[in-house]
Amino acid sequence: EDDRVRLGGYPGAFRDLLGITVEEFSPLQPDHTVTLDSGATASLWTERLHTRGAEAVARYVDGPLPGTAAITRTSHGTGVAWYLATVLEPGALRDLMRTVSRGAGVTPLGPESDGTVEVVRRADADRSYLFVINHGSCDVSIPTAGHELVCGTTVESTLCVPAGAVRVVREDTAP
Repeated sequence: EDDRVRLGGYPGAFRDLLGITVEEFSPLQPDHTVTLDSGATASLWTERLHTRGAEAVARYVDGPLPGTAAITRTSHGTGVAWYLATVLEPGALRDLMRTVSRGAGVTPLGPESDGTVEVVRRADADRSYLFVINHGSCDVSIPTAGHELVCGTTVESTLCVPAGAVRVVREDTAP
């Protein structure tokens, strides 16, 4: 492995994949935000970057780098590489992640939320397990059936996960 510093700008080994070159980072004052032409706001830093094959999905409208790309997307065969050159406010980041996930064919297993509920399925050819972590302050219901392993109960069609709880279901049907 070559551990030398990669010359030619950030993001080094990922420049060609991402289709960008970052010239410099421009930190923002702690209480300042910038606006993107998508309507999103962002904070903490901006990046002076140049697209080299990437599509500018959103650009800074104001701040130190108006007109510069803030979110980029590059296609490679059947795949896509995204780059985010700032810190989006939570709602805008959620919306971007939904766009990226849908584009990648990811289907949510649980309810749309503010990130307080995690739902993951792990499966092989014979068995699937549904893991639900509720970080929120309200109970959530998830459609599934099987044997819940934390409490040792049978789930007929809907799993109720109390606020702050974790549940794991060995599901009745194989994927």
